[in-house]
Order: sequence, then structure tokens, then C-alpha cells
Amino acid sequence: MRETGSIGHPSRRAALTLGAGGAAAFALPGLVGAQDPVTPSPPPEPDEAARLLENLLTRMGVKVNVGSLREPLFVIDTGAERTAISDRLAAELNLAPGPPVLVHGITAAEVVQTVELPRLDFSGRRFTHMTPPVFPYEVLGADGLLGLDVLSRFRLTLLLRQRRIMLAPSGPDVIARGVAVGVASRLRTDITPVRSGRFGQLFLTHIEVDGVPAVAFVDSGAQYSIANLALMRAVDAQVGPTPRQTIRVYGVIGQSLMVHSGSVSNLRLARREMGVTPLLFGDLHAFQVLGLSEQPALLLGADILMRFDRITLDYGQSRITFGDLLRRPPQVRSP
Repeated sequence: MRETGSIGHPSRRAALTLGAGGAAAFALPGLVGAQDPVTPSPPPEPDEAARLLENLLTRMGVKVNVGSLREPLFVIDTGAERTAISDRLAAELNLAPGPPVLVHGITAAEVVQTVELPRLDFSGRRFTHMTPPVFPYEVLGADGLLGLDVLSRFRLTLLLRQRRIMLAPSGPDVIARGVAVGVASRLRTDITPVRSGRFGQLFLTHIEVDGVPAVAFVDSGAQYSIANLALMRAVDAQVGPTPRQTIRVYGVIGQSLMVHSGSVSNLRLARREMGVTPLLFGDLHAFQVLGLSEQPALLLGADILMRFDRITLDYGQSRITFGDLLRRPPQVRSP
């Protein structure tokens, strides 16, 4: 098992533009009561400028071997469907251009240039003949990004209190240990069904938002959790409409989408009652790509993930385990 740490580069991908022109970090393409649950992180306010916050999970990086003299640092992103490389590293390695590919962004799909990467080694596994899309270094905030095309071969344990990620090989050639999905407990383990998505995401299929059944997936690159409009309408039908603000989401290449900012009275996830939970609501392109636009669905971002001491994502064995709720959330620093 290999341990990784946090890195200090800016978050990649997208920003929420607020009423006063500020921005807050946001990202797209990669839970029965407990001891004193933490206060959930509020969504950005539409009437004030918010600073670009450090994303606790997006900044988790691992050194990889790509055949160069140094070991580049790649960010781990469970919301990204494929691994990407920065233009700086591609130029440093003098990589040959590859075919253009369609990359799914926050509001739409875009054609992006790729390069031919002969090999990528990390945490005991080797990946060869890769064609990762190329993004500006300023967008990725690192030499590269590890997406689900490689992370699907690992078990990731997010140690949120320590700001660390532990990686271990996982898959049909690795002996399985543990339970399917559950909550770490000295007394029992609670099982929750999981299924795999189109690009390898692990979908939690038994969650409730204000009593509405929904499907959820973890995006460790997202600062905020966001629900689709199908879930918003179902919640309104269940408990009645609630006041919400409207803000605009911008993608990294200028795409934009209006979303709603509000909260729900209770989120039930892996048999845990999360209580009042701020959420954003919008029909992001990711929901369409994953076939979740017509049913209530939720992207779980860092604001919800940070309420646990650890989360294990075992892609090879299709398992998720949630740890204990934290009494206090980890501190998120401004850059």
C-alpha cells in the first residue's frame, strides 16, 4: 500500500461565478446517527465574493514514473473518466501527438488533443500505450491527473483527518477483503448496495434526500455536492418548495450553466442521518453522460466527504466503506 499527501497547487477544471464576480472551487470530469456530526460546509453565497478555496481531496497527489529523470506529481480525481497530462510535462517528455478525443466537461463535451504516453507506473502497477488528453498546467494545477481509467485498478482509502490517501492494488487478481459497502463500527457493519457506472464510477443506490430515494457517486475533485433537477423536483414534491438562490457555473473553457443553491433537511447515506445539508442543484453534463438525468441523482463532493474520518473506494471489488463522522471538519485553507 502506498500513501500519498496533499499538494499545494490550485484546483483544476471550473469555477462558480458569484453575483459579485468572485469564485469558489468546483469540479467535475472523479453515509443511524453518530457522535456529534460536523456542521456541513455552506454553499457559496450569491451576493458576496468568495475566494478560491483549497479542495482537500483534489490536492491529493502521487508521484508517478513516466520514464523521465524526475517523478512527476499527478492529482487523484475520482470524478475524472480518464487520466490527463499537462502541456508542460508533455513538452518536457517530447511526447508525440495522438488523436483528438471527446472529453466530457462540466456543461458539455469538448474535443481535446491527446499525446502518446508509452508508460505510466505508480503504486505497483504499470499502464502502457496511453493517450491522455492534454490540458494547460494552470488548469490541472499539477503535472497530470489520474482518472478512473487507472484508478479503477486500485483501492483508495481517503484519510480525511490526516489529509492522506492510501492506495493498494485491487481487482480480480487481488484477494478481496472486507464487506461490500458499509460504515466502520466496533459493533456492526452496515451494508449498502453499490453498482458500477459507465466509466467505472461506484454508484450508491440506496440513499435518501428528504425521503426521496436517489443514486449518488463520489467525485473527489468536487468542492461542492450537487444534485440534478430530477432530485430537486422530487424533494419539492415531497416536502414543498424551498427558497433557493441562482448562481452560474463556468467550465474551464468558458462554458456556463445556471444552477440553484439551497439545502435539504436530511441526507441519509449508508444508514447515517446527515441532517441539514447544503446542496447545489443543476443538470450538469455529467448526469447526462452517466445516464442519471431522468432519475434523482447526487454528486458527492468534498463538502460532504469531509464530514467523515475516512472513506474507502475499492474499484476493483466494487466496494465503498464510510468511516465515522467527524466532530469537527478538517480546516480548508485559502491559497
